[in-house]
Amino acid sequence: MQIIIPILKPDKNPSDGNSYRPIALSSTLCKIMEHLIKNRLEWFVENKGLLAKTQFGFRKGLSTLDSLSVFTSDIRSAFSREESVGAVFLDVSSAYDNVVLPLLKEKMFLLDIPHRITRIIFNLLSVRSICIRVQGKLLPPRQIWRGLPQGSVLSPILFNIYTHNLEHSVNSFCKVLQYADDLTLYYSSKNFTELSYRLNSALFYLNNWLTNNGLSLSPTKSRVVIFSRKRFCPNISISVQNQIIPTCDNVKFLGVFLDSKMTGIPHLTFIAQKCEKNVNILRSLTGVWWGSHPYCLKLLYNALIRSHFDYGTFLLEPCNKQALNLLDKIQLKCLRIILGAMKSSPSNALQVECGEPPLYLRRQYLADRFIYRIFQISSHPLLSKLHSLNSGLKNNNYWTHKDVPCILKSYQKILTFKFPIFQSMFNPLFVHPFEALCYHPPVILDFGVTKNSPVAQKKFLSILREKWEGWLTLFTDASKLSENSYVGSAVWIPKYKIILNFKNSNVTSIFTGEAVAILEAILFIEAHKINKCIVFTDSYSSLQSISSNPFRSKSKFPIIFEIKGALYRCFCQGLNLKLAWLPSHSGIRDNEFVDSLAKQASTSGTLMHHITYTHDLISLAKIHQMADWNSLWKKTQKSIGKYYAELQPDIPSKPWFFKFRNGSKHSTSVICRIRLGHTCTPVFLAKLRIKDSSICECGLDEGTIDHKFFNCPNLSVSLYDYLPNNIPRPVNLKSLLNLVFTPFVQTLLDFISINNIKL
Repeated sequence: MQIIIPILKPDKNPSDGNSYRPIALSSTLCKIMEHLIKNRLEWFVENKGLLAKTQFGFRKGLSTLDSLSVFTSDIRSAFSREESVGAVFLDVSSAYDNVVLPLLKEKMFLLDIPHRITRIIFNLLSVRSICIRVQGKLLPPRQIWRGLPQGSVLSPILFNIYTHNLEHSVNSFCKVLQYADDLTLYYSSKNFTELSYRLNSALFYLNNWLTNNGLSLSPTKSRVVIFSRKRFCPNISISVQNQIIPTCDNVKFLGVFLDSKMTGIPHLTFIAQKCEKNVNILRSLTGVWWGSHPYCLKLLYNALIRSHFDYGTFLLEPCNKQALNLLDKIQLKCLRIILGAMKSSPSNALQVECGEPPLYLRRQYLADRFIYRIFQISSHPLLSKLHSLNSGLKNNNYWTHKDVPCILKSYQKILTFKFPIFQSMFNPLFVHPFEALCYHPPVILDFGVTKNSPVAQKKFLSILREKWEGWLTLFTDASKLSENSYVGSAVWIPKYKIILNFKNSNVTSIFTGEAVAILEAILFIEAHKINKCIVFTDSYSSLQSISSNPFRSKSKFPIIFEIKGALYRCFCQGLNLKLAWLPSHSGIRDNEFVDSLAKQASTSGTLMHHITYTHDLISLAKIHQMADWNSLWKKTQKSIGKYYAELQPDIPSKPWFFKFRNGSKHSTSVICRIRLGHTCTPVFLAKLRIKDSSICECGLDEGTIDHKFFNCPNLSVSLYDYLPNNIPRPVNLKSLLNLVFTPFVQTLLDFISINNIKL
């Protein structure tokens, strides 16, 4: 029995029954069983490559951005060939509700999906009972025999299986993109007659396929857009079911508005309008002298505003500069609210003080992360398109006066890397056997040894004698001597005095280095068929990843899948093997020895593992962003933000106020204003011609910042008297502001609060 709750769709008429989405609620036991079936079914269809390559919806490792990037890349390729792209964005009416279950069962049998899984699924779906809850009351139960329940974890993958052969009906006429039940047909040509013929032919065969599968299109909700560089495009007639599909200048495709000229103006304007409303939320929570701490405001900015800036905008570049400037203005507006800064504050200094890079650098960083992620899947359709775009970049007039797209810059960057990058034909999660992925190896996270214990070595040997007598011990570790050095991985087997050492690439993280050492220790055990082995590591995060369920974990590391595969093979061979965690530098001799071996391996180890994984490249994207931002900061500080640059010559990893969250908004605003060099002191206001005189309110001296903090008689207590004795005299406020990243800043915050200083 399932309870159906009708949920009103956004911006729909509440009095219309079609305006509601029927969400099915099942029992907890049923949901658990569905998850178990879904994991096995998903692994099977992905491992065998049964799903359509053009289907990006509800598949691990794929997202809306993958589909958007393929589509926008094809449009830019067509523009560079002086071609136009005709695209039809289709709406399938009640797709999930109209799936014919006997036909789905037949398709699953034809795909050789295990019969037991198929039978269990159809026992769940066929002739199921539902109750509809309306206004808190349950209507009488009824039985249904058609459709997939919306809200079920099984429904998306079953729908993907149901439509796995949809692309074959249109492939000979045009290209197709699928995201769940959203369909897009498109074709590029210089001839608009050919465009019309191909799209109409594709729609005819697609409509036949949908009809044969119990589905139908909604022509009134579908749209046609002609993407072209031409100023005037001839009208083309695209129809389905004897109804003309409306043609428009822009369309919302997977959350991004795409216009016919690819200027990005509709989407960027939409984002700006949406974010302006969210800026008011920040305003309601703070003023200059009251409200939430900047740390909280920064988190709100990330969630409510920056998230809208991030989604899809890096795929629109190159686009209209004025539209992009709308987002830049909103960013600076938010940073001023967060810091309590004056409107005249320099923009580059605001960004550095808040730890928020310029948006164009942020977009390039997101593009880098995206391309590095998809690069591990060698069959990803975007890679071939980027290769084609990149090869025609130099000899094409279209790109002469245009910026290179962000994702193409990222692709060019990855081609310059001199180290090999891990790649597989499809998602690494589905390469390894399902049983290996589900295997839970024996991991000991508390071996009984505590860090900094003076008797750690003695206790460790005692535990080994009591509980692990006759077991072979192996110790693993990884080390990186400097930021640009190689990562060394080492294995030490004390009983046989065996040393295994490996040198990984300089981009490799310590996490990957630790995992490599663990993997090599397990492979050694497997190769020599050694029973009763215990592998020690000081990497708690590695053991947590090995213990986690890869189907539920957000972080999916190929090296961890290899470890799980090796552990499962040892288990199948009857080898008793355990992994155990020891705290680093806890005084255990063998653990300290393997640490020294790892340091040596970073310079003299073998290059067997000189390969870089995607999760390590993603950290490289952050390094590139910071390097580009530092270069920009060095360049712009010569003309803008000179005073602030003297205090903050380099960009900090985090804003200073992240460490000191006890300060009031009043105090942090004063310090931020002083650091930025734009304050409401009489001297500065006179400079801006807001005040006629630069004399302080006390009338004794010019109203400089130093006077306000050290010499003004209006102070309850002078800063000279409030400063701790370890700060040498004489002193000025500028030198004190260099200490904002130290605990001293708490003294300064307290002083500002006591004297109620407002600048």
